[in-house]
Amino acid sequence: MTEAAAVGADLARGEGRLERTGRWAGVHGLALAATAVAILVGEPVAILAGLAGVGFAAYSRAAEAPDPELAVERHVSDTDPAPGDRVRVTLTVENESGATLPDLRFADDVPAGLEVVDGTARHTTALRPGKRASIAYEFEAVRGRHEFDSLTVVTRDLSGASRRVAREATDRSTVVCRPTYEDRTAPLGELATRLTGSQPVSATGEGQAFHSLREYRNGDPLGSIDWNRFAKEGELATRRFDQPRTVKVVLLVDARVAAYVTAGDGRPAVDACVRAAGALVGGLAEADCHVGLAALSPRECWLPPASGRTHRERLLDTLTTHDAFGWRPPASADETDAGRDGPADGFDRLLTQLSGDTQVVVCSPLVDDRPVAVARALDARGHDVTVASPDVTADDTAYRRLAATERQVRLDECRRAGISVVEWTDGDDRGTTQARSATDAGPDPDAGTRIATDGGDRRWR
Repeated sequence: MTEAAAVGADLARGEGRLERTGRWAGVHGLALAATAVAILVGEPVAILAGLAGVGFAAYSRAAEAPDPELAVERHVSDTDPAPGDRVRVTLTVENESGATLPDLRFADDVPAGLEVVDGTARHTTALRPGKRASIAYEFEAVRGRHEFDSLTVVTRDLSGASRRVAREATDRSTVVCRPTYEDRTAPLGELATRLTGSQPVSATGEGQAFHSLREYRNGDPLGSIDWNRFAKEGELATRRFDQPRTVKVVLLVDARVAAYVTAGDGRPAVDACVRAAGALVGGLAEADCHVGLAALSPRECWLPPASGRTHRERLLDTLTTHDAFGWRPPASADETDAGRDGPADGFDRLLTQLSGDTQVVVCSPLVDDRPVAVARALDARGHDVTVASPDVTADDTAYRRLAATERQVRLDECRRAGISVVEWTDGDDRGTTQARSATDAGPDPDAGTRIATDGGDRRWR
């Protein structure tokens, strides 16, 4: 991290401060001591040198870093890039303060999640009035809404004894990178609404596809009686038909601080959860499910289950741009609430929003025990629960191998509780989630053990 970015990291947009660098600490006393000795010795040259030192020390204590007036222009080559595209940013700073800035250092505040891959986002120069300085750099686009709206500036006086640090507000430049997802689904339970739909569940009634026969009961419609059986055997029986229902599913994305651990590809694990949720949005919507979205996070995000193209686009846009799924984790203090027992991750709020006929798919890397507890609590309340867990572990160090083992233990705990589990592994494409069912994959010596029991388990690749 550059000096400008480091010293201005705690400043809000538009804030600044003046501070002493301590660069000449001790020089003041040394200059006075040298002058005193020169006077006692009586050497004129030594006295003059000592007085010069005293004068310089006094100047360094009295001088202040200049307060710059800068005009900033930023140009972004592409505001709607695809994942992996390179976007070029050109930044120009003009000195409008009317005085020379002897030591000007500035750095563009590159939004979290973006990595500079070419050029530099910082510059150091001296700038006379009316003169300009420019920088250019390129970053690789990743999912999300990225706001360029500030510039960190550091100025120093000639002695370097003081510096002024500010996060200058600039015109806002917005870059939105929208990934594309392959449509994927997950094993769902039988829980459904009373509304007729297209999902086959265990409910039977009036429908088109024959399901079974049962004994005739008083009040059964005459049209449902199997008259052929009555003619052959003299017994009344009622025909039952499959009655598809509407299935409501909420995708619960783990976006707590714990889910921002670095994955094997260098990105936070929450991004893998978002990619899994994005793929499930398409797959479940194509299956005519009513799909909703929620975040297990201190930052609230809730979209109730619904259907239709507009709602699907709204879900994907929320996954792309909502702060709950951003590249910067929530403040650690937000994860706990001293006035309550347990973490403040929005789960209690979610329980008030879920209807009793809603199924839940928990998208979590399972880096700790909290998502397992959430899944079991939802299951205990009668919701059909599936855990879709992206594998963000690695095996290059002992610590990471231990983390992978702990994750498998948590997956096994979910299986023992009767909760369906989908192990989700992304492909190499940074913009597209790639996964396929183990039943269609064919032989794969590197896939490890695939479990296809215990609540419809799958290992997807």
